[in-house]
Amino acid sequence: MPKLNKDSVFGTFVIIIAFCLVCSVLVSSAVVMLDPFKAAAITTDRQLSILKVAGVTPGKNVSDTYNKYITARLIDMKTGMLTDDASDVAGAYNFASLAKQPDTSIAIPADKDYAGIRTMAQKMPVFYVKDDAGNTTRIILPFYGQALWSTAYGYLALDPDLNHIVAITFYSHGETPGLGGEIDNPRWQALWVGKRLFNDNGEYRFLIAKTPDKVGEGKDYEVDSLSGATLTARGVDNAVRFWMDYAYKAFFDNNRTTTEEIN
Repeated sequence: MPKLNKDSVFGTFVIIIAFCLVCSVLVSSAVVMLDPFKAAAITTDRQLSILKVAGVTPGKNVSDTYNKYITARLIDMKTGMLTDDASDVAGAYNFASLAKQPDTSIAIPADKDYAGIRTMAQKMPVFYVKDDAGNTTRIILPFYGQALWSTAYGYLALDPDLNHIVAITFYSHGETPGLGGEIDNPRWQALWVGKRLFNDNGEYRFLIAKTPDKVGEGKDYEVDSLSGATLTARGVDNAVRFWMDYAYKAFFDNNRTTTEEIN
């Protein structure tokens, strides 16, 4: 075999190709090796967000605290019933990804797609918050929808009556800091606490408004909009409306009067 002339055009080309192949193998190997750590980080982040709206202070081991106070299940979105699916709901259950796959998604009618997401997963997680006696104190539902610049993902915690808001948090969005990013502001999120989603007739009434009613009937349902971020606030309002008044409707109808106790 003739000796490779590294100074020739061909030799230089061979060396570059070999170098690129070695780098590709190293990068691919690193991605594969880091995948478990990435998945674990996502799981921990989600559990922290859930514990936040659950009103539970995480201990030294986040997973231990989560497993002690949170029971996760999956809702069949067509029937509103809890399923026996053994999917890793406590982990990084990717309902947004499942919503994009034909076999695991449900098409949303255009006139009901307030959130602007077109499809949703056939199964969505629900998180039951338990006290030390095993009683359900809150029910946490994930929601998401198009804001101004991004899809905003959050958790809404409700009283067991599935009407009164207890807490809200957002765990992912790309809104502008200081403007739409103010959806993360604890002071704004605190305005949600105690508001109702439905009136006594079961009609959806919750609203993020520029001039909310603070003294009349609307005071129980309306939250101040965000100054300088009207479109982001409108997107959040539409997302909450879609999930609470449409997507989870069957689940609410099945569970509004009595809360199923999960062992």
